[in-house]
Amino acid sequence: MSTIDNEAFEWVARKLARGLSAPESAQFDAWYAADVRHQGAYVRAMAIYNAINLASAPQSLSPELAMARRQRRSRRAWFRVGAMAACLVAAVGTVSLQVLREERVLTTAKGEFRKVPLQDKSVATINSGSQIEVAFTDKQRTVNLRKGEAWFEVAKDKTKPFVVEAGAARIKAVGTAFSVRRFANGTEVLVTEGKVEVWDKGSSARRRQLVEGDRAFLAQDASAISVSRQPVEVNRKLAWREGKVILKNQTLDDAVADFNRYSPKTIVIVDATLRDKRLFGQYKLDAPELFAQDVSTVLDVPVAITADTIFIGRRQGEAQDGI
Repeated sequence: MSTIDNEAFEWVARKLARGLSAPESAQFDAWYAADVRHQGAYVRAMAIYNAINLASAPQSLSPELAMARRQRRSRRAWFRVGAMAACLVAAVGTVSLQVLREERVLTTAKGEFRKVPLQDKSVATINSGSQIEVAFTDKQRTVNLRKGEAWFEVAKDKTKPFVVEAGAARIKAVGTAFSVRRFANGTEVLVTEGKVEVWDKGSSARRRQLVEGDRAFLAQDASAISVSRQPVEVNRKLAWREGKVILKNQTLDDAVADFNRYSPKTIVIVDATLRDKRLFGQYKLDAPELFAQDVSTVLDVPVAITADTIFIGRRQGEAQDGI
C-alpha cells in the first residue's frame, strides 16, 4: 500500500476508535484538503472499515460495553487486515466505491446499534430498530430515514447540503449534529450542535431554524412546526447513545415504551391506572428487570418476571397474592 493509503487508514482507525481532539481534527481537515488523492484514500479506508464492521457480530444492548469491545477489536483489526487492505487497494478503482454504494441501505435490529462513517466524513449513529438509505450526489447529500431514529454528525461542506428525509419532513444542515426520529404521527428533530433548517414538503407551514438545544416536532398535516428550547430534554432523549434510559418526571407508560424499544424482554403494564405515574431514575438499556423492581418498590405494586415478559401491576379485582 502507498504512504497515502497508510495515512488514511490511520486517520480512520484513530477517528473511529477514540475520536479526534480539536487539534487532531484541524490536522485531519488540512490533510484531507491538501490533495485529492488523500480524499480518495480516505474513501477507500472507510470502505474497508465498513467491510470489517459488517463482518463483526451485532452490538450488545449496552452501547458502552459494545463500544469498549469494538474499540479493542478495531485496533486489533486494523493491524491484522493488512493483507485484506492491500487486496482491496489493488482493486481500488472498482472495489472501494462499490462497497459504499452497496451499503446504501443501513438497518439495525431490535437492540442493535450501528455507528457508520459515510463517504463525506459524516457519521451516522443508528438507533435500535431503524433503517436509513444514503444517496450522495455531486450537488447534495441525502439520507432517507425510513423508520426509527438516527443521530448525524455532519461534515462541513457548504457546496453540498446534507438533507435528511423522514416522510414529508425535511432537515437540512451544513456542518452540525442532530437526531431525527420517526413517529406514527410525525417526526422529531433534536439539535445537539450547530443549526439546522426544518420544513414539511407537503405542508404550507413556514420553515424553521433550529440551534443547539432545540427540539422540533413536524406533525403530519400540521399548519405549523412546533419548536421549543429544551437542552436538558434533548440530552435526556439521546441518552441511548450512551446505553442509558434517563427518567426525569416521565410517565411509567413512556418509560416502558423506551425500554421496549431495546429489550427482547417485553414490559407489560397490567394495571392501566399506573400508566400516568411519574418516575425519576437512570438505567442501563439492558436492565429492564432492575427498572421493574424499582417500580415495584416506588409504586408498591407487584411485578412478575418470566423468560420473555415483565408484568407490572395487578389487574383490577385480582387477589393480593400476585398476578
